[in-house]
Amino acid sequence: MKKNLLLLLIAATFVFASCGASRFFSRTAPEISPIALVEPYSYLTDAVDVISTFYREAPSRINQRLVTEIVGSMGLPIEKTVAIDYKYDDPRYGTAVWTRRLIDTGAGAARNLKIPADMRKAVQDSGCRYGLIISDVGFVKNADELALEQALDVSSKIADYIMNGNISLYSDTESHLNSLAALVFDSETGEVVWFGSRPRTYYVDPLDPAELGKQIGQLFKDFK
Repeated sequence: MKKNLLLLLIAATFVFASCGASRFFSRTAPEISPIALVEPYSYLTDAVDVISTFYREAPSRINQRLVTEIVGSMGLPIEKTVAIDYKYDDPRYGTAVWTRRLIDTGAGAARNLKIPADMRKAVQDSGCRYGLIISDVGFVKNADELALEQALDVSSKIADYIMNGNISLYSDTESHLNSLAALVFDSETGEVVWFGSRPRTYYVDPLDPAELGKQIGQLFKDFK
């Protein structure tokens, strides 16, 4: 555990090049304080096939804890963390659906987002003016499925060698995927003052503190 915490603390302090989008709207970073961190939204699935995925609570909870710890170590003016009941098992529940869709929101469209009432109230009740919302959506395959897919991948390449004389055992199995989005809003006005996102990225393990720390470092690199 201590090793994991050290890794995420180190990873979160570096500045990384970013391919994602980020934008300040009506504020600058020094003006955005104090901040209440809304309990991060983590939605990890087990990629069963190309059209069917299932929410996995245990890895999602681990990811949620890691995101909270990494963001808390970055020196942002976060004073409190407020709880939200996302009700993952109820697709009709608006806050969970809204937060998941942040991943597909562009920086331009983010300015006009309407913050869910329960999030805005939770931040207001905390005594902080600003709220930070973070959404992490990705997948992690279970060990048995990944091993089977890799075995089939290697078998097909050996068959190709027998038939054609060429072989490469490099596997491009998409074992993990992760994407992040975050925004800061003014709880008094409901206005979004900053938005940032990291695109869907394969081979990034959302349960690895070092990899997740790198992604979050990229997400917040210009929040200064």
